[in-house]
Amino acid sequence: MFNATAKRVPRKIEAMNDRQRDGTEYCLDVWAAWMRKDDRDLGIKGSRGESEGDAAAARRDNEIAEATEAMMQSLSLRHRWAIWKKFGITTAWRFPNADLAESYVEAVAALEPLLRKNVATRMQFG
Repeated sequence: MFNATAKRVPRKIEAMNDRQRDGTEYCLDVWAAWMRKDDRDLGIKGSRGESEGDAAAARRDNEIAEATEAMMQSLSLRHRWAIWKKFGITTAWRFPNADLAESYVEAVAALEPLLRKNVATRMQFG
């Protein structure tokens, strides 16, 4: 039912809440951002302007991304490639006899139980 007095939640917050509910997609989003990070600037100067909370959140995101990457290593190459393609890490699809969308769904289905068991990522699953 629609409640006329209820406040409308901004779309950005709705999207964030949806991502938090879907732990696998959240872990993959964090992993994709981590993969796109510039590796050349890893010095201490990047953390000077950050608050302690921001630094802790960045460390947590790094832990999630590294754990997700480690869990992805146990997937087949076709499944890893489907995830890379979906998140724009690679532009080519090297499996012409396989459907990308189907391969991605299979990859997520194989990855989810691994992420649920991992100590760094299991908190993303409610």
